[in-house]
Amino acid sequence: MTDAPLEIVSWTNEEGARFAPAMIGSGVFAGEFSLDYAYSRQDSEGVRLGDALRSIGYVGESPLGRRLYAAAFELHIEQGPILEAAAKSIGIVTGVQGIRWYDPTLLGSEAHAGPTPMELRRDPVRAALLLLGSVYQLADKYAPHARVTIGSLDARPGVRNTVPGSLTITVDLRHPDANILSAMDVDLKSIAALGNTATGVAVELHDVWYSPPVEFSPTCIDAVRTAVAQLGLDAMDMVSGAGHDSVYVSRVAPTSMIFIPCKDGLSHNERESIEPADASRGADVLLHAALAVANSTAAAAPGS
Repeated sequence: MTDAPLEIVSWTNEEGARFAPAMIGSGVFAGEFSLDYAYSRQDSEGVRLGDALRSIGYVGESPLGRRLYAAAFELHIEQGPILEAAAKSIGIVTGVQGIRWYDPTLLGSEAHAGPTPMELRRDPVRAALLLLGSVYQLADKYAPHARVTIGSLDARPGVRNTVPGSLTITVDLRHPDANILSAMDVDLKSIAALGNTATGVAVELHDVWYSPPVEFSPTCIDAVRTAVAQLGLDAMDMVSGAGHDSVYVSRVAPTSMIFIPCKDGLSHNERESIEPADASRGADVLLHAALAVANSTAAAAPGS
């Protein structure tokens, strides 16, 4: 029996792979998104999140959260190679990088691959080759912590013998410093503006999502650190490179995270795997940290 009750939660749509943006469930809980906004998100086939949830019986009727919480802890694989390379069992997560998502669309003109001379084409793919090099240079300019990822390129109409009329790209920028991430945002928009004038192809840059950098609760971090020491595990402090539900949960409750290694740092991949021993260590740390806070005087009366 603990002085404060414990709750276990699995949030909807953390990754945002099908329905953007990411972390919609925890975002609604924390007040970042309205429930109507969440239900209205559409996948690439036009299916709404609300309809998808309804089809599997996952549309609930209970009122949204708003209870007071003394602490929240999240256990997760690292989704990167750092712990494995350092031979550490546990990552003590002190915060999360800021993230900006964009959908640039390059608008050219469809043309036949044979009769249309190269110099008379308005080819968005060729224009993208000029622009993407500049986008990747942002990682070098703001090294070592900047991250730049081009995750998808969708040329339409997608016919072998046709010059595409449009190319839509996804861009993911990350940095743990909000000021540097803002500078990367300004630079990206300058690159897009230059593309409009230098390539003969129109560039439309759509802002999709911004998740600012997060610093976790010192109290929760210390609870994780104490649990690691009690269990005699090798650990290191880390800033998460990936977004997590704890980003939004940290707005309504003191929060921290625990990382365990994943093989070769692979994530979002069918070969993603962890060792049972690492899963057990992570669960032990989670248990000890949660029990320590739940049995503290402050946890018994959150908000007092």
